[in-house]
Amino acid sequence: MGVVKERMDLMSAIGKNMKSVAAMVKGEVKFDPAAIESSAKSIAEHSTKVNDLFPKGSLDKPTEALPAIWEDWDRFTQLSKSLETETNKLAEVAASGDKRAVMMQFAKTGKICSTCHTDFRLKKD
Repeated sequence: MGVVKERMDLMSAIGKNMKSVAAMVKGEVKFDPAAIESSAKSIAEHSTKVNDLFPKGSLDKPTEALPAIWEDWDRFTQLSKSLETETNKLAEVAASGDKRAVMMQFAKTGKICSTCHTDFRLKKD
């Protein structure tokens, strides 16, 4: 399996966990603090592997990565570190069961994802 496929699978797993939490935060499904904590821990774990899956020049199809990743590597790595930090905080807040705190922390986490997608990911049609 190539590195592009590995990272796409990893990002897909992160995305599925984010969507699961989002559905609870939005009230689309029952709010389950234990499930949120589990999803957050999974995202945090995956985020520690992100940088290793972006070796310089790995732009083979079907990648959605932009060359900007390697042009601004420090910022890219900071965002992945921030994702780990913020999802660990989300797991802690979820363990408390405080829905409002979960919502606020989830918003911070989502902002990291959207920033990275905006700056470092090919725009989808």
